[in-house]
Amino acid sequence: MYTDFMKFCGYEDDELEKERPRVEKAFKILGIGKEDMAHAEARVKKYFDISLDGIVKAIRVWMEELVTLVICRDEFKTVIYSDWPLPGSMMMALRRLSDDLYTTSIGETLNVTMGQIFDKLTPILEAGEKAGVSAGEGHCALWQVHVGAIAMGIIPKPDLIVTPAWYCDQASEADQLLSEVYDIPVAYFDGVMDDEWGEWPDKMSERRLRYVGSQLDKVMKQMEEVVGVPFTEEILKAGVKENAIFYSNFNNLVELVGKSDPQVTSQANLNLLYWMSNTPMRKKDEAVQAITSLIRQLKERVNRGEGVLPKGAPKVYYGIRQAVDPSILRMVEDAGLSIAVCQIDWLTPSEKTKAKSTDYSQKIMEGFYKRGHLYSCQGGIDYFSEYCKEWNVDGYIMAYPFSCRPWCILPIMVTKEVTEKLGIPSLVLEGDVYDTRNYSAGQARTRVETFAELLKMRKAG
Repeated sequence: MYTDFMKFCGYEDDELEKERPRVEKAFKILGIGKEDMAHAEARVKKYFDISLDGIVKAIRVWMEELVTLVICRDEFKTVIYSDWPLPGSMMMALRRLSDDLYTTSIGETLNVTMGQIFDKLTPILEAGEKAGVSAGEGHCALWQVHVGAIAMGIIPKPDLIVTPAWYCDQASEADQLLSEVYDIPVAYFDGVMDDEWGEWPDKMSERRLRYVGSQLDKVMKQMEEVVGVPFTEEILKAGVKENAIFYSNFNNLVELVGKSDPQVTSQANLNLLYWMSNTPMRKKDEAVQAITSLIRQLKERVNRGEGVLPKGAPKVYYGIRQAVDPSILRMVEDAGLSIAVCQIDWLTPSEKTKAKSTDYSQKIMEGFYKRGHLYSCQGGIDYFSEYCKEWNVDGYIMAYPFSCRPWCILPIMVTKEVTEKLGIPSLVLEGDVYDTRNYSAGQARTRVETFAELLKMRKAG
């Protein structure tokens, strides 16, 4: 039953025969049947360019991660989960402690596969709500998936969950719920969110860096106790290097697509790769191969002058990528807007400056804080403004997740800064990165099309 779909995802006959028992078991647990696979195939063909080898490779990497996640207890002695925005480099380094250890971001793995590919995320969201992360309280849907997947039993209970409480209080609340109800040990990566206006990026609080650095060290100790292997600085550096290799290649892809005119491919294709950037995955090397393959094929298209939009279409900065719904980015492009770059896709000049911290753990967190919105409100305003200036965009679309408490304060303040100081027209779109039940491309289409017409007339004038 699964043969045609898995071949569609890039599996060869001999590979499929070897993987069949694992795939069949995982799909049975997930409740994926013949109709689901037909729907997924049609959905992938609609939203992603499968004529590009890199896209097929990316889909396969995600499918392999999904299968491994669901049956990880059959194949690994120790299981440790995490989710965004935990430092992915730390979690990728964690994998190096033991071949009998499995770790991944359960939320993003399920969001991309069960959301973007299979379109079957709603039951997991509903399970999370019933388990205690209720919809009426405006909880982040990432953590509804995080809780719901364990509550449904579609993924095994781990030996430890590492929660990114350094940025998001909803993360620690959700994992405390899992700890108390399902008796799952939790390592809380705590943080400090208070700051003085004007600290970012040159005067980051040393007190704050010391605290989050010590939290990273504390969590590493908790992880090594579970695994039974020392988590050394050398191992941590190896994870940072692995993450940097991926991000450097992705950065090259972002520049190729964003600077092409006409825009050489849809940003929906890059969605499949973006969500790998901070996610610990077993086939990260194959993810890098997918990027390099994609760059090679897209360069050939650029040389031929091919694109998915008219040459000279207005270019916009778009934040934030939807993890579960590729139709949103497609809708923006269908309105005639070329999406030059999306949130956190690209390393800004501020991010490329040398770290001031000497302690390695603090240095990692300083790198995270250089993405201004992760540091402070003022940092977010300046960070997104920097994107608009560096890319010289014609317009700015602030699509933001309404249920993210650290984010909700930013949209109006950022758009005011961009519009008044940079003279760039802006549009605010309230939505949800992880949940399609209340926000859709159809609802936003009229506003985006009107904004597109404004930018076209402005550019023509």
